[in-house]
Amino acid sequence: MDRKVFYQRLRHGDGAVFGAVLTQQQVDGIEGILDAMAAVGDGRAKTLAYALATAWHETGRRMVPVREGFARSDQEAIKAVASLARRLGPGSAPERYGKPVGPYGKCYYGRGHVQLTWQRNYAASSADAGVDLERDPDRMLDPVVSARILILGLMDGRWNGCGKGIAHYLPRDGADNLKDARRTVNGTDRWDLVAGYYKAFLSAIQAAGGWQETALSRDDPDARPRKHATADPAGPATPAQDLAPTFAVADEPVVRLLAWLNDCPGEIRAVGAWLAAMPGTCVAREAADDTPTDTSASSGSR
Repeated sequence: MDRKVFYQRLRHGDGAVFGAVLTQQQVDGIEGILDAMAAVGDGRAKTLAYALATAWHETGRRMVPVREGFARSDQEAIKAVASLARRLGPGSAPERYGKPVGPYGKCYYGRGHVQLTWQRNYAASSADAGVDLERDPDRMLDPVVSARILILGLMDGRWNGCGKGIAHYLPRDGADNLKDARRTVNGTDRWDLVAGYYKAFLSAIQAAGGWQETALSRDDPDARPRKHATADPAGPATPAQDLAPTFAVADEPVVRLLAWLNDCPGEIRAVGAWLAAMPGTCVAREAADDTPTDTSASSGSR
């Protein structure tokens, strides 16, 4: 897959997901998922597209592992889950998974790209993670661990009560069942939103030549674009140039404005592309996006 074309398509293609700019955080998160797919994936473009769509939805467009409620600490997340439990009432899922349980006295609220929830799911994913997630659930905030669990969990259907993986719903040949595909993560919650993201990511993957990467080709410096340059905090900001010729990372207010414009109808969305192309719009520093822009990092079955 030509990653330069992939990112250009995400920014400017039909049904573009990210709009005219990407933050460095988003790019790094996507790169981590691409690496996990190359390492443990099934080689299918549809699986990759659904993994990216899931991460986009569950992380509130951040594309990096987060705690439930976008909390900055374990205690903050526990308080957020407790508040949600009070609103939903006795017997709710957050009331049950938001309490310390098990031999380690941990709370197994949502963490990671996929918002892994419940003690049993942390325990069941420990072998794939290569670490004891039941003992240390915050290891799901490790981007490498989280991306690996995202890919493997979608493939084997471990969070689906029917035990069917993503290939059952998104076959290589044949029509996609996007409503039931969401069952591989969280019932049919917001399935239509995730379906839209999936279509946009799949379109970008196909435009970039499809997904044929392997761990070997990923390590070839000529096959994989270098990571973005990052600005030296003590020095002047310089454009990030490695991944795509016109790529730059926007200031936080610009990112939020363009993300909002990108969700608008076509004519208004075009304004975002025009603004992003204006000289001086972008600088090479990571934008800190602390405000959720999507329903995500919430209670679920996985």
